[in-house]
Amino acid sequence: MSLRARYVIAISAITLVTLGGAFAVVSITVNTSQQRQLDLALAHEAREEAVEAAMLGGDELAISDRPGPAANDVGPLTKYGAIYGPSGELLAQTPSWQGRPPPFAALPGPNGDAFDLWSGDEHLRGIHVEIPAHPEATLLLAAPRSDLDGDERFLRGAMGTVFGLALLWTVLVAVVVVWRLTRDHRTIAAVARRVVAGDIDARIRMQSGDREVMQLAQDIDAMIDHLGVLIGLQQRFIANAAHELRSPLTTLYGELSHALRRVREPAEYERAIQEALDSTQRLRRLTEDLLAVARVTADADATEVIVDLQALFQEAVALVAAEAAARAVRVSWRGPCSRVAGRRGDLLRLLRNLLENAVRHSPTGGAVQVRCEEDGGWVELTVQDEGPGVAEVDRERIFEAFYRGARERAANDGGTGLGLTIAREIAEAHGGELRLLEREATGARFLFKIPAATC
Repeated sequence: MSLRARYVIAISAITLVTLGGAFAVVSITVNTSQQRQLDLALAHEAREEAVEAAMLGGDELAISDRPGPAANDVGPLTKYGAIYGPSGELLAQTPSWQGRPPPFAALPGPNGDAFDLWSGDEHLRGIHVEIPAHPEATLLLAAPRSDLDGDERFLRGAMGTVFGLALLWTVLVAVVVVWRLTRDHRTIAAVARRVVAGDIDARIRMQSGDREVMQLAQDIDAMIDHLGVLIGLQQRFIANAAHELRSPLTTLYGELSHALRRVREPAEYERAIQEALDSTQRLRRLTEDLLAVARVTADADATEVIVDLQALFQEAVALVAAEAAARAVRVSWRGPCSRVAGRRGDLLRLLRNLLENAVRHSPTGGAVQVRCEEDGGWVELTVQDEGPGVAEVDRERIFEAFYRGARERAANDGGTGLGLTIAREIAEAHGGELRLLEREATGARFLFKIPAATC
C-alpha cells in the first residue's frame, strides 16, 4: 500500500470516527430526551388515574376522555389502563387492550418506573403504580410509543444518509489534500530513483514549499553532491591504482621476458633479476599502502591506547634510518614528551610517512626537525625539512591519492603517492588534522594536530 493511500485511509478514518461518534451522541441524546418527556407525562397521568380509581373503590377504572400524554408535541396518545388485584388477577381494563392486557407476572414491581411492553403489534411505554388507600390493588397505565420509534427511525436514517455523504466527501477531500501535500515527496522520490539508477546529476532544487520538506530536499541535494564527489574520487583512485600497478608489472614482465629470450651471461641475468626485484619491491610498497588506506577507515572503531609521541618518534626514526643515513640527513625532536590516545600502529605509520617524505625531499646533509607543542588540550607536531618546499601548483593537491609533483615524477624516487594521503586519513580518524603550513624561505612544514590524552 502506497504512502498516499495510507494517508487517505488515516485521515478518512479519523474524520469518520469523530463524525460517527458525534452522530451517535446526538441520536442518543435526542431519543433519551423525547423518551424522558413521555415518561414524565405518563407518570403524571398515572398518578391522577390512580387517585380516581381509589375513589371508585380500587377495582374500577375511570379513564377520562381528556387528552392523554403527548409524544414530541404530535398530539394526545391513546391510554391503555388495567387494574390488578391482590393475587394478580385482572379487575378492570380499557377497551384499547382488545382483551389482551399483559399478565401481572410479566410486569415489573409497582415502583413507578417507566418500561417498554407490547400489546399485539403495538409498542407501548407503561408505568405500574399502586392505587392509594388500596395497597392490594395496582394500576398499569401505558401509551403508544410509535411516534418516538418513528422519530428514532427517521433520525437514524437521516444521520445514516449524512454519514454516507460525509464519507464520500471526506475521501474525496483527503485524496486531493494528500495529493497536494505529497507532491514534493513524489519529486524527492523520483530524484532518488534516478540516483539509484546511476544518474548522479539528478537534483531536486526545490525553490518553494514546506520549510521542513525544503530542508530535506537541500540535504538530499547536498548528499548527492557528496556522493558524486566520492564516486569521482573512487573512480580516480581505481584508475590511478591500476596505472601505478601496471608500471612495475610491465617492467617486471619485460625484464623477465627479455632475460629468457636467449642465453645470457651471469651478469646480465643478475641485472635482470635486480630490475625485477626493484619492481617487486615497488609493487609490495604500493600494495601495503593500498591496504593501509582501506584499513584506516575500516579500523575506525578499534581499541585506542595511550601513546607516548616521543617514544613513537624514536621508532619512526629507526624505520627511516637507512634512507636518512644514505642522504646524511639528521632527524631531531624538540619539545615536551606528550601523550595522546590512539591506535599505536596507525600513529607510527603517520610519523614514518611524514619523516620519509621530509628525508626524501631534504638535500644531502640536511636536517629534519620535529617540534612538539601542547596548546589548549591539543598536541601539535610540526615536521620541517630543508628541501625546495612544495610548489604553489601542487599545494592544493598534495594530499590526493597517487598525486606527485613534477619534481617527484622526474626524480622517480620510488614513492607511491599515497604516503601523505594515508597520513591525513589517520589524523582525521583520530579526531585531528594534517595540513601543509604556509611556505617559508626553504623547506616544507606539515602540522599534525591531535587531541591530548586526558588523565
